[in-house]
Amino acid sequence: MGKKLVECSKMKNPQECKFLTDPAFNDNIYSLYQLDSFGKLPGDILGMNKIWMGDYDECMDVGNPKDPDYKTQFCWAHLNVPLGSVLKSKTPTKSVGSTCGEGKPADIKTNVCMPRSCSENDLLAILNNIPHKLAMKGFKSVCEVTCRPTSFNFDLPFWCMTIVLTIVLSLCVSATLFDQYIQKRFGEAHPKKLRYWLAFSFLTNGQNLLRTSRNPNVLKGVECIRFLSFTWVVSGHLWGYFGFADNPLAVVDIFSSIEYEVWINAFFSVDTFFFLSGLMLAYSFLPKLTLRKAMNPNTWLIFYVHRFLRLTPAYISFIFFYATYGLLSDFGPNGLSKVQDMKNCRTLWWKNILYVNNLIEPRRTCLSVTWYMATDTQMYLLSPLFLIPFLFGTTFGFLAILIGLVLSTAITYYLFFRYDLPPTLLRVYMTGNIELIHQLQDFVYAASYVRIPPFLIGIGMGYVMWKTRNVKIRMNLVMNGPHFKEQPTTRLADYYGPLVYRGSFSLSIVDNQIILIGLIGKFMSLNFWNPLGKLAFCGYLCHIMIIGTFLNMQKAPLHFSGAFQTYFSNLVPIVFMTTLFALFWSLMFEMPFARLEGYFLQQLMGVPRRNEKDEKQIVECTKI
Repeated sequence: MGKKLVECSKMKNPQECKFLTDPAFNDNIYSLYQLDSFGKLPGDILGMNKIWMGDYDECMDVGNPKDPDYKTQFCWAHLNVPLGSVLKSKTPTKSVGSTCGEGKPADIKTNVCMPRSCSENDLLAILNNIPHKLAMKGFKSVCEVTCRPTSFNFDLPFWCMTIVLTIVLSLCVSATLFDQYIQKRFGEAHPKKLRYWLAFSFLTNGQNLLRTSRNPNVLKGVECIRFLSFTWVVSGHLWGYFGFADNPLAVVDIFSSIEYEVWINAFFSVDTFFFLSGLMLAYSFLPKLTLRKAMNPNTWLIFYVHRFLRLTPAYISFIFFYATYGLLSDFGPNGLSKVQDMKNCRTLWWKNILYVNNLIEPRRTCLSVTWYMATDTQMYLLSPLFLIPFLFGTTFGFLAILIGLVLSTAITYYLFFRYDLPPTLLRVYMTGNIELIHQLQDFVYAASYVRIPPFLIGIGMGYVMWKTRNVKIRMNLVMNGPHFKEQPTTRLADYYGPLVYRGSFSLSIVDNQIILIGLIGKFMSLNFWNPLGKLAFCGYLCHIMIIGTFLNMQKAPLHFSGAFQTYFSNLVPIVFMTTLFALFWSLMFEMPFARLEGYFLQQLMGVPRRNEKDEKQIVECTKI
């Protein structure tokens, strides 16, 4: 184009110049759009705006009229800006490599729109050659270039997972149609030989899942606590993504607010699941346990086989889905999906299926949030040490729990002093110290010997609930009003200690089960919580993929506009999408295999076949 303009300046006739430049301009106008899509210096630089983003759609729509094969790609150039002195006062400026690069807390990046024929290494060399041309020899302006995907590789694992999904879906659809026919023709009585096939029926499983009537033997309020805690987990992980917002200092400001303490701080949310796990285990298992059964090895064989078969089918099937279809969520400019986490699942899935992913190479994660599954299973393996003492009396049972609490607390104190660890993961993340993050995550946060106190408290409370299951106390609003004024303050657990928070859930269960309270108890005991609580397990498995997918739909950087705006514009739709996905995953994998597991254990124990009404309760009875 420049050459044409030089030639044009030498011509005397303007028409000849126009005739010469118009075709050249029209043939190269695409390059202006390509250049216009580059990142530009934004506002709020003093607010630590570190994402200098252009227009993603404009870049991807660029086309060369003379070359149909010319395609562009949206790439991030991670800039070498020494921010060490800013991030840490009274410390010499860090090397640029310590703050530059994808995923670094202080990474400053801008986008470039370049031909797809250029690799990331090519672009890195090109961009670092610019300072050299400007007589700035030895300075590298860019430490890394990462390009967003432009296509998806439909490889063998993807097609294998597609075949599995097709087979399972075919089983579900055919079983549903036949189940409908059988129910209309013969009522609810199913032929015994067909029950394994009919276990996949959407009709029966959907009725079981969406049933709002509550089993009188199930603790009140448990499903409400389970679902609300699940949304709290989703909230905590969603807030973690806002570390990649274009106004991170605005996010930091909320950490000192009361909203953070009672709403956003989700680090204790998993303790709720540990507590409920111990509670339901003790409440459902202790009434069936006798000293004679405790001495029988078959009791504990079934105890552990049940746990493995109940959780693993839905768990491992989603891991394979996450490792294949999950990569489809990595689209758009932001790149907020956990791609490396998904790729790790292709080789490290065996750690998850053995429930040791928090012990063996914990820094190489596969579906990272499932450290909870491993930790909870390890607690389950140790649970007989705390269940059997109750057979010898209440004193022995609570003494065993007390010993467990003391040992866990002592180990926790030792680890914090031994490695000089900060009190929370949040403070570690803000330092950007990767080694410290892994130490706290591996040795404390995901360690079963540290996280076991709420599980033990749950076992103790489950025993109390079993022994007092027929006790009812009615309180009027005047008497229980002050009691409920104290309950919200227990969310300030990081001020008063984790045991205060864990104990508060015990009080909630007592309130709903023994003390017949007013509006709060009635609200927590409403029947509509039952199906929502049943979906919490599958929802927990898939929520991190749904968060990444939802946020990747945005074509602009994440921007924090306030806690309530974030809650209603992000968390509410994410919880809805997660619950919807969990519904289908539960109907396809969790509930069918839970029924099959029930049939298998019936045969293993030599239990006579139950009638169809009882079989519909298998999922609820086996879900601990």
